[in-house]
Amino acid sequence: MLKVFLCKLRRRQVRFYLALLAATLFWSSAGLQAQTSPPAAELQWLNPNDARLSWLNIADWEPRDGGWQPVRVPKTWRERWPERTAGRAQSAAGMAVRFRTNSAKLVFRLTFIEVPDRQGGPPEALWERSRPSYFDLYRDGKYVRSIPGATRFTEQDVTLIDESSVSPADSEIMVLLPFYYRNAELALRGVGLDRNARVAPPAADNRPRVLFHGDSITHGHGVTSPRETYGWLACEQAACVSLNLGFGGSAWGDRVVAEYIAGRSDFDVLVIAIGTNSFGGADSSGQPETVEQYGKKYETFLNTIRAKHPSKPILCVTPIWNRSDGDGGRKNRNGETPQDYRNAIRRVVEGLTKTDRNLHLLDGLTLVNDPLYLLVTDVVHPNMAGSLRMAEGIAAKLKPLLPRR
Repeated sequence: MLKVFLCKLRRRQVRFYLALLAATLFWSSAGLQAQTSPPAAELQWLNPNDARLSWLNIADWEPRDGGWQPVRVPKTWRERWPERTAGRAQSAAGMAVRFRTNSAKLVFRLTFIEVPDRQGGPPEALWERSRPSYFDLYRDGKYVRSIPGATRFTEQDVTLIDESSVSPADSEIMVLLPFYYRNAELALRGVGLDRNARVAPPAADNRPRVLFHGDSITHGHGVTSPRETYGWLACEQAACVSLNLGFGGSAWGDRVVAEYIAGRSDFDVLVIAIGTNSFGGADSSGQPETVEQYGKKYETFLNTIRAKHPSKPILCVTPIWNRSDGDGGRKNRNGETPQDYRNAIRRVVEGLTKTDRNLHLLDGLTLVNDPLYLLVTDVVHPNMAGSLRMAEGIAAKLKPLLPRR
């Protein structure tokens, strides 16, 4: 049955690539439409470090291209990490800003930073880079719309609000920054508002915070806008705040990454969803790694974090279904299948839970176990339906783990 599905899938991929040019032109047009903005003279410009702006999921601001690049991990840590992991840590995934204003206009002046793909990357990479990066706009806690930036790597003004014909009431604005890793590194020059608009800090957000660590699935590959990533959706359902520490094409369970997580104190619950990128049977340096070695590394990863956070809840999610699970499980260079890796994670977690009541396990196959919920282009990453399924399952596990406030 699966062979028939995959055969049909390949025929669909051919049609998909024939439609590539049309889709690219459409998205490029959508991005260009977002660029009409009020003249700069009509606006007051706030620097990213303005005290009235409350930023989420930003570890540091680094000077870049005449502006400031927000990064999720400080450079001192990135320099110690595997190159791929360090690079993905500069994506704006999970970043957001909140503030109060009565401005009828809101403009972000920024430059997207071009990050070339490695040679030999997947064929869909060109299509993925061509799509616009979306910003999500919320007003008083309610989603309003998604706005695309232009797919280009020169300075641009992205207009997020333009309500010149009305007199907006004072409200709390939240903007989610683009999440993707092929075209969502950015340098922010300023935030533009009406020259005479009031600007104030937002109310304190005292909801529990959940740190999501994982690979491209956690990073957000497969969906279109930042609010569609499973971590953000899960927290909307569970009434908590999402901190995205997903790294596309990475998350091999390296101890140095665990040390960074262990050194943080800004989360109440940790979700770990790694393993898929280890199915190939190699570690972050490309050296062969058996499933037995991976299991020991996974245990070290957990113990490193637990040493600094002895009682914080940790939810370990095993990998969801992907194309390597077809035909009973494709064997890697070591003769091991994806299920062998899931079993290794399960053995580690179940062993530790004998003495650690704050460690929990969630079988990823209960979230996604059907290619229907994956992108047809790779049969690895969740599509929007898959992201929703993951969010619902993880939110249900999170609710009893969150502290009451």
